Amino acid sequence: MAPESKARGVGVGLTRREFLRLSALVSGAALVVGCAPAAAPQSGGASESTGDEIVLEIWTYPRTENDAELVYKPMMEIFREKHPNIRPQIDVQPWGGRREKLYAAAAAGTAPDIWFATTDTIPAYIEKDVILPLTDLLSPEDLADYSEAEIEAASLDGQLYMPLTDAEVNGIAYNGALLRDLGHDPETAQFATWDELMALGAQAKEKGLFLEAYTTFSWSEWLTMVHEAGGTVYTEDRTRTRMTEQPAIDALTRWVNEYQNGWIPPETAVGSVDEQEGVPDYWLALEQVTARREDAACIQDVEANPALEYVIGHPRSKDPSISPVSGVVSGQGWAITKQSKHPEAAVTWIKFMIQPEMIGMYNNLAGTIPVGTKAKEFWNPDPCVLEHVNRFSPYLFAGVDANTLWQESKVVCGPHFQAALLGEETVEQALEAIDKELTALLQEKYG
Repeated sequence: MAPESKARGVGVGLTRREFLRLSALVSGAALVVGCAPAAAPQSGGASESTGDEIVLEIWTYPRTENDAELVYKPMMEIFREKHPNIRPQIDVQPWGGRREKLYAAAAAGTAPDIWFATTDTIPAYIEKDVILPLTDLLSPEDLADYSEAEIEAASLDGQLYMPLTDAEVNGIAYNGALLRDLGHDPETAQFATWDELMALGAQAKEKGLFLEAYTTFSWSEWLTMVHEAGGTVYTEDRTRTRMTEQPAIDALTRWVNEYQNGWIPPETAVGSVDEQEGVPDYWLALEQVTARREDAACIQDVEANPALEYVIGHPRSKDPSISPVSGVVSGQGWAITKQSKHPEAAVTWIKFMIQPEMIGMYNNLAGTIPVGTKAKEFWNPDPCVLEHVNRFSPYLFAGVDANTLWQESKVVCGPHFQAALLGEETVEQALEAIDKELTALLQEKYG
């Protein structure tokens, strides 16, 4: 969800997206030419037969040092061959303040036709009356390559709003050398349940190591823990939370147990979002056994510390009766504004951009991770990145938790999580207080 993200804790070298783009271009430089014969969309386009040129205003945000030349020029050359009467006018803008600029343009009646949207802000786009639902404008064939979770992440209340082009794929990694020191074979060890993970934590503590690290404001980590326990944080109708139900109780109990046993760093019990910046990176310091990492971390982390023996792990659940998960679906995609002057042409453009060939091409050029299945056939990542994505993508979850009060939730929950870890509140007291505050926010937001 974050723009121009780096693997957590990496402050030097190339960004995640630069790594992915460069590795893809080295192994797939001919893809631009190879994509030229891609089939044109069959329906839902502008009235191109009139001969009048239609100009589409498209706002997007940088993934490379020069997106206009490196990403969109080769792609739009192919598009223009197929749709000569539609001219995409692409404006690459800064990530900072992008939402506020879009909302201001919509309020002034000057919104673009299309913009590059993020899944975590879908509710705000709807609340601001900016985004056009696409459910009735895209056919099942247009969306055939997407997984159910990818469709769900781009939807709200049964309406599809922004078919994705790329996503962040989070999954579990291990320090292979530390596993070996603790008596485990990195090639076969999985730690697929919480009991196995807690046993590893006890072993790590004996050696002066930390098991894992996530702060009290790591909302995605909390969501993942609750889903590993078989639960959700919010009800489907957004009328209440499930914070006082057993999966959330199990998740916070596990967290408190890890903290009070010294299996996670004491600095992770922060009191604000800003305090997260001061938490040491024990993973890259080779003092932490496991971590949840993004897709390109297998390259970046080793570049940051060549002594790291990076081992790709496996999805996890509380116990074998619960389906394992790897993390929450988050990503970016194209959305049409309600103010679009040319909605039919905008749909034509989006249909072109979400063809598997084009998604593969976009992600090669932009240095990002493609969504879909067939799209990955047109993607040329480093082998370890591909292994990570293939292993964890099927276990990502979406749904109501992925797009409900994301920023507000961590601000409400963080202080109570901190109090529980420090023993100032019991697990039950913390979760009851959170439930009360978040339920009030739900009522205010959704009625």
